[in-house]
Amino acid sequence: MLHFPRVYFTIQPMSRETEFFKSCRRIALMGGTFDPIHYGHLAAAEAVLQAYKPQRVLFVPSAAPPHKKNRAVTDAEHRYRMALLATAAHPAFEVSRLELDRPGPSYTVDTVRELRSLCPPAAEIFFIIGADTAEEIKTWKEPETLLALCEVVAVTRPGFKADALARDFKGRVRVLETPAIDISGTEIRRRAAAGESARYRVPPPVAEYIRDHRLYTNRAGIPAGFDFESAKATLADRLSPDRFRHTLGVIEAAEELSARFGADAGKARIAALLHDCAKEYSNGKKRALCQLWNIPTDDILLAQIDLAHSLLSAESAKRDYGVYDGEILQAIRYHTTGHGAMTALDKAVMLADFIEPYREDYPGLGEIRELSRISMEEALVYGITSVIQNNEDRKRLIHPWSKAALKSLTSKA
Repeated sequence: MLHFPRVYFTIQPMSRETEFFKSCRRIALMGGTFDPIHYGHLAAAEAVLQAYKPQRVLFVPSAAPPHKKNRAVTDAEHRYRMALLATAAHPAFEVSRLELDRPGPSYTVDTVRELRSLCPPAAEIFFIIGADTAEEIKTWKEPETLLALCEVVAVTRPGFKADALARDFKGRVRVLETPAIDISGTEIRRRAAAGESARYRVPPPVAEYIRDHRLYTNRAGIPAGFDFESAKATLADRLSPDRFRHTLGVIEAAEELSARFGADAGKARIAALLHDCAKEYSNGKKRALCQLWNIPTDDILLAQIDLAHSLLSAESAKRDYGVYDGEILQAIRYHTTGHGAMTALDKAVMLADFIEPYREDYPGLGEIRELSRISMEEALVYGITSVIQNNEDRKRLIHPWSKAALKSLTSKA
């Protein structure tokens, strides 16, 4: 299958971003771990932009946050890249490496002090913080110096009582009420680890980055919290009764074939469960998703877009169900056409799709089932040959992957 690798960007030297500071008159600074950056951060930054009209809102990912010692923090470069992806389309948002390129703990007062040295003496600097954590400023390094170097903007949800802030900081902290957006990095990380969607919590490019780099999941390719029964229940709601019954049949057949011929039964169960998760999308949605998800399509796939459902199901298995295991995704991707270098897992899932026990009878089904008791290769040769012949009789195009699969299987059968 064609593959177009994603290249995100290279790291730019810090000196490149200091040019703006030399003429800066008014700037807002938002610091944080951004693990990951989410819509709550962006909404707060936009509110400050509208209220105080800074020339830029500067997002500053921390390198070594002193207040996060009780948990592991995602590698700083990943957090920096996610912040760039989240903010790149906004003309007034920028991401800085001020803390990433400075050794030692990331203290806010040091960052503001450095920013103050880069900007003209009269520049206004706003430091954005959540109102519910503004009280913590008193425990930070050099809080009095921080309040002298910048104006603190405490962003709060409607109904928050700001009297204590006004009293404790004697007017040196501004309070800005913003719409309530209940999103947290902790919840996003939990959802990613459980294979759940973070949709509408983080911008799509950030969600894609988390998926591509398997952030917050184990490295085995399946989320630590992947729940087979929960995924099955989700599909029971999303698929038609007949399609879901077929899915259950493919699971059953794939398990039996794996046990008989030595494929990984656990991976076969997951591949079988998700093999048709995109099957019932409309043709328009299939075409749109191929474009949106950068799935390469050729003339045959475009002419017979339903063939692409296996490619889309593999991508959905990753994006919507949190499965990254390459062997599982390959088995899903080629379960309809086959390909020229099929593994035992590929064969088990494709053959299970042919012979599952709830299949309505079709010419050759009995023969394929009989052959499947002896050899997966012989059964697939019979099945693929029958499909090719049937499609040729109907004047339908045959994908080269199927021909390559038949050629490879014939040489081994």
